[in-house]
Amino acid sequence: MSASPWEEGRELPPFEVAATMERVIRYCGLSWNFPPFFYDPEAARAQGMPGPLVPGPLKLGLLYAAVEHWLQGQGWVRDVRAAHRRPDLVGTKLRIVGRVARVYAEEGRPRADLELAVLDEEGHPTVRGFASVEFGAGP
Repeated sequence: MSASPWEEGRELPPFEVAATMERVIRYCGLSWNFPPFFYDPEAARAQGMPGPLVPGPLKLGLLYAAVEHWLQGQGWVRDVRAAHRRPDLVGTKLRIVGRVARVYAEEGRPRADLELAVLDEEGHPTVRGFASVEFGAGP
């Protein structure tokens, strides 16, 4: 029998996602947010960037998606927070990693706090984050 993935100190399996132009354009359309440096290479270079950037709120959403994936229906996400450290370029692969920092009970309900990071293709953290999850039925 394998150990639970929800033990303190346990590393969660990497969650990989491609930061495609299609994904960025969908995000821009859904959020009604169209800064050209997210999708236009020339506009990004004119702003001093090496290319179009992945929007920060989209990366926050990807953190949320990774946590949902790790939960596999065993619970729900209470909150996700993030600090953006460096930009990610459109067209790269991002790897989201996590570690169970603390397992505890609050108000009689089992919970866990997770430490998260978005890593670029070279393995550098571009986002540091935290999430709290609660096990069992949703709110």
